[in-house]
Amino acid sequence: MLVQPLLFEGSTAGQYLGLSRPATEGSRTYHLVAKMAQLHGLLLITLFSLISFTQAQHAEEAADLIFLIDGSVNVGSGNFQYIRDFIVNFIDSLEIGPDKIQIGVVQYSDEPSTEFYFNTYSTKSEVLDAVKQLQPKGGDEINTGEAVQFLIDNHFISSSGSRVSEGVPQAVIIITSSESSDDINQAELLLKQGSIFSFSIGGRDADSNELVQLATDTTFSSMISDFRNIANLQQQFLPLVSRVARREIIIEPLVISEVQDRRRDIVFLIDGSTAVGHQNFLRIREFIMKITNKFQIGPNNVRIAVVQYSDDPTTEFYLNSYSSKADLQVKLRALRPRGGSNLNIGAALSFVHRNHFIESAGSRKEEGVPQFLVLVASRPSTDNVHLPALDLKQAAIMTFAAGVQNANQAEMQEIAFHPTFAFELANAAELVKRHKEIQSKLASLGPPTVITEPPTVIEVVTEVVNKRDIVFLIDGSDNVGSTYFRVLRDFIGNIIEALSIGADKVQVAVVQYSDNAQAAFYLNSYSRKDELLSHVNGLRLKGGRILNTGAALDYVYKNMFSKSTGSRKEDGVPQILVIATAGKSQDDVRTPAEALARGGILTLAVGINRAEAAELQRITFSENLAYRVNDFNALDTIRQAVTSSAKHLIFGGISETTAMKRDIVFLIDGSPGMGQSLSQVREFLSRVIEVLDIGPDKDKIALVQYGSSQRIEFGLDAYLTKAEVLEAIKNLEPKSGRPRNTGAALEFVTKNIFSASAGSRKEAGATQILVLITAGKSSDNIQPHADEAKMAHIVPIAIGAKSADTSELQKIVHDPTFVLTMRDFRDLSTIQQELLSKMRTVIIQPVPEDTVKRDVVFLIDGSENARAAFPSVQKFISRMVDNLDIGSDQVRVGVVQYSDNPRPNFYLNSYTTKQDLKDAINGLRHIGGRQANTGAALDYVKNTAFTRSAGGRAEEGVPQFLILLTASKSTDDVGRAALALKEAGVAPFTIGSGEADDRELQQISLSPNYVFKVNDLREVETLQQRLESPLTTLDKDQITIIQTAVIRDAVKRDVVFLVDGSERVKPAFPSVQKFMSRVVD
Repeated sequence: MLVQPLLFEGSTAGQYLGLSRPATEGSRTYHLVAKMAQLHGLLLITLFSLISFTQAQHAEEAADLIFLIDGSVNVGSGNFQYIRDFIVNFIDSLEIGPDKIQIGVVQYSDEPSTEFYFNTYSTKSEVLDAVKQLQPKGGDEINTGEAVQFLIDNHFISSSGSRVSEGVPQAVIIITSSESSDDINQAELLLKQGSIFSFSIGGRDADSNELVQLATDTTFSSMISDFRNIANLQQQFLPLVSRVARREIIIEPLVISEVQDRRRDIVFLIDGSTAVGHQNFLRIREFIMKITNKFQIGPNNVRIAVVQYSDDPTTEFYLNSYSSKADLQVKLRALRPRGGSNLNIGAALSFVHRNHFIESAGSRKEEGVPQFLVLVASRPSTDNVHLPALDLKQAAIMTFAAGVQNANQAEMQEIAFHPTFAFELANAAELVKRHKEIQSKLASLGPPTVITEPPTVIEVVTEVVNKRDIVFLIDGSDNVGSTYFRVLRDFIGNIIEALSIGADKVQVAVVQYSDNAQAAFYLNSYSRKDELLSHVNGLRLKGGRILNTGAALDYVYKNMFSKSTGSRKEDGVPQILVIATAGKSQDDVRTPAEALARGGILTLAVGINRAEAAELQRITFSENLAYRVNDFNALDTIRQAVTSSAKHLIFGGISETTAMKRDIVFLIDGSPGMGQSLSQVREFLSRVIEVLDIGPDKDKIALVQYGSSQRIEFGLDAYLTKAEVLEAIKNLEPKSGRPRNTGAALEFVTKNIFSASAGSRKEAGATQILVLITAGKSSDNIQPHADEAKMAHIVPIAIGAKSADTSELQKIVHDPTFVLTMRDFRDLSTIQQELLSKMRTVIIQPVPEDTVKRDVVFLIDGSENARAAFPSVQKFISRMVDNLDIGSDQVRVGVVQYSDNPRPNFYLNSYTTKQDLKDAINGLRHIGGRQANTGAALDYVKNTAFTRSAGGRAEEGVPQFLILLTASKSTDDVGRAALALKEAGVAPFTIGSGEADDRELQQISLSPNYVFKVNDLREVETLQQRLESPLTTLDKDQITIIQTAVIRDAVKRDVVFLVDGSERVKPAFPSVQKFMSRVVD
């Protein structure tokens, strides 16, 4: 765009700064056309043009001039000296003084800093002396945008000596070595809005486009290949500055076109799994910081969110969490990898779509703001990505997929919104180097138009097909042997013969296991029965002496029941596991069995020969699902029963029928905290009811509102048709009343709604479901009433928004996955399908076991040696707690950190619920310290942490366990303290890495069998299963036996000290005594 021209008269009339011919020859006026990029968008702003001005013949020079100097490491001390000399020579050629040209200097890199202001020095000699003393400040970043903002806020103001109010020209000379690390668009606007003359000089790595953008005109900008040549630029810039000072070049405001809308919503979805490694994670973090630094961050500019993922996705912060770049950068610098073994990219994509690209999380999609997702992955996904990626594309969310190291590039292409949005990177360092490619696309792309093809109408066939996914997990160890393996193989083959095999019918997979598990084929490997049977008949014994059934169950859960291997769980197809084993497992089966049950997988167990009935029941949670025979030849006697169960049972051991009876009670928060959200709840309930099968022998619905008291809107027997229920919901009015007594409301519905007299069909086998919808934390105690509801075989599902307390909701439900939360009730539609899925689930009531009591204290190395591993240690302890029965009458846990001194984080009696305990663990902070006085720490836990006042129950016969996690060799003696601890009946387990001393670990531990080593304490999670087994199985008698055996097996020695007792030794005798005492210790 051509703008108003500039008058310029130099020593040679008619010479210009290179742009246009005179507009009026008769006047003494000459013109310079300022070249500016035309700006488009939404906001009107004031820019400037260079306009005509008639030169006064003897105008005095006056200006306020700042040198803005790059002082980063990119410049270096040698180049900085050239820059300093250039400034000295430049100033020496100007008229300096309070009524002439004033000078200020600001240095910048990561942050700007003032060297001196306009009014700091009033004479040329003072200014020159100050400049000659300048030294580079250092710093990695070159935040030019932030530095310009700093000038506007701190230098071009009256208190700093600026004479802008007197009409004195304001000018800046920017000297930079490289492209700016942050966004300069706002800096450009600030300079032009402030009518500030801007000159720019760039080194070899500078961006010429940025230099021109920052300069008042292209002739006010220059690049040099080497700072040694900067002196040559004095001839170019000195005349221009002098003419600005003499008012020969002026700036006049001009209203021009609209400014480009620079708003963006960007979510970073980053791989935080253990496989990434700490250093690579830091590079991923640097990649995010470099990109975000280039944007103007704010509520009306660019918004940023970050999510980490591995096994599960975790929100670090939302799009509306931070409104300034400074706050955002602080949070980004604090990011640490969360760890995890799997990489479920599909689940993570669904999570961000459902939880981040929504209005309540800060998304401005409805305002037309472009929506971006930047995915970073280091290896192939362990789940299916196809549908989640397609959903994002159809929602016009533009996904960039950066595949680092071992990522599957075909997968990245499938996820990316467009093939050019997929990046193949050798390592995380390359990711950082190529951040500009992604940043430039994020900055330039507008919202896309997504055109979807019209749906294909498929005629629905009414024939009922009995679909199910069945995985056979078979013992391939030496317990079976080659001869009997053929019998076991025929047993499996005969069951398959009785099934209706097909891609839309029954799918089958087979896994063999011994010390580890191996998939023979997956659910989607074969769709024809003949192919399936051919592969089964070709199976050969795997072999192996060890039988790790727990690890095999875990393998099956993580690898066989996933969409990528053919599972149709998301389509509602029953998931069945049939395990056949001939021996007792040598590892823990309970934890993976619980995971399978929580995952909606029904397990049938077939035990042969030495398999234990109790272990089979522990795997299936029901004696009705466990079958046992004494030898392989008897397998045929149970084949029919196993086949029938595999064909007709679904999760929970409930027979599959065409109509499942459910009594569903909605308990709705009617307190003032609900506000205007009741209308959204009404709409949500109506949509849920629409898809239920309402009727006397089908689903029955009740609704109760509560606040300080309860009000029955309608009971289970009130309405027998869907239309009646919908009409009643439509007329629902808010119930007011403080406080919000959720505990009393739970008690009320348990006793008064889920009762036969009120219409409950519990005795007739109807599932009892309670759906709680609340907007805040309860004012009363919910725990006893929640326990009462669960004991009554009610399945609670808790939905929370606004101020609802997630930890409180988790106390109400059987399983944490039955808590559905959102920021605002406007997002209720996002959890509708999940709620309906939960309502189809029957909670397995485990076979009651004897309550296991334990007192467990974790003693954590808090010295600097262990700082990097601290998040991993936290996660390890949290996961250990997940698998323990926490309670005041069950397992109690305490945590102590130590370095120079021990410091308790909490005692054995501090927390009595699992959630409270986990919250405390997640809130731990590393104490730091140079030393690791392990001996003093052992003394402390014996004398303090295991005492009765701290919650220890040694006097009641409860086993006492200490788990030491250290990365250091002790800086004090551990022998005496370790012995005293064991003599007090405590069983220490030791986990060591890094500088930890093997002999010390063995000295402390209950026995060498309970010493665990890892190369790096960040790998401690790999020890979880090995540690859980002795922790949950050892009783007090066994601990005593082990301690006795260790002492008995200790190396025996007869030691005689022969001491010189002459007068010459007498002064040293106390030292000799001390020496012998320490040896005896």
